[in-house]
Amino acid sequence: MRYLLMIIIGFVVVSLGTYWLNPYAAVCRLPIIYSIGELDERFGINREQAIEALAKAEDVWEDTIGREDILVYDSEGPFKVNFIYDERQRRAEAALSAESNLNVRGDANEVLTELHKRLVAEYAELDEEYKIESSAYNASLAEYNAEVERHNNAGGASPEVYEELQNRRVELDNQRRELEIMFEQLEDLHRQINAIGEKGNELIGEYNELVQDFNHSFAHGHEYTQGDYRTKEINIYTFTSEEDLALVLAHEMGHALAIGHADDPTAVMYYLMKDQPRPPALAEADKQAFQNACEASFTHKLFSPWRQMYNVLVNN
Repeated sequence: MRYLLMIIIGFVVVSLGTYWLNPYAAVCRLPIIYSIGELDERFGINREQAIEALAKAEDVWEDTIGREDILVYDSEGPFKVNFIYDERQRRAEAALSAESNLNVRGDANEVLTELHKRLVAEYAELDEEYKIESSAYNASLAEYNAEVERHNNAGGASPEVYEELQNRRVELDNQRRELEIMFEQLEDLHRQINAIGEKGNELIGEYNELVQDFNHSFAHGHEYTQGDYRTKEINIYTFTSEEDLALVLAHEMGHALAIGHADDPTAVMYYLMKDQPRPPALAEADKQAFQNACEASFTHKLFSPWRQMYNVLVNN
């Protein structure tokens, strides 16, 4: 009896020594061999694109851990990754479209605002110029009229003076026409400013209504699962970009590796897909969780058979 116990203890010591020299050796020695199961074409990706996304998700774990045999794709692999299109993806696509529309409307508002500012500045500059030119014209016209009246009171102007007065009259007429053109430009700018202001107010009103509709429809109390892990499969329900898909796959692959949720919002294994880096990368919390999962599996596999043997020996 004592002899058998010594053998068991010796084996455990040797096994533990091997383990501590290779902390990732335990459960991760055997890879998860997976394949693509259901792939709904409404996601807009084909099998090759799905395989590429899966490879990126693999790399998130394998490149950081430093092993290439953690997750292995095989077209006949027993572990399935399914892409299931349902109301969650339809809702995600609707939210993406609504957000895009808001961005377009917001850009249009910014363009109109900048145009309005430019036209107002242009109007102010032209109006100042018009006032200066108009004041100069009125002064010249008053001086001209006074001189004409003086010559008329004196019995008329000489031919030379008369010709000079005619030339000045032509100059004044040209100045008046230029002022009329400037005034028309000011009127046109005024109309444009008013029209843009009205349009801007209309767009801002529409934009605010869209924001309210968006918040009501998509921003309050509508959390849903983008994917889930089950014993023999991963199901993907919603994604809106390649990086989004890679992150969801990496997250669910983590669950397949027996890793739970992490507390770090930047971790791949955080319970919400929100603040993780893009493209996805493991945080320290993810790496520690992976090691813990391997250690837990190793401990279970190491001691379970010997615990059973010990129980048999003791009971007998």
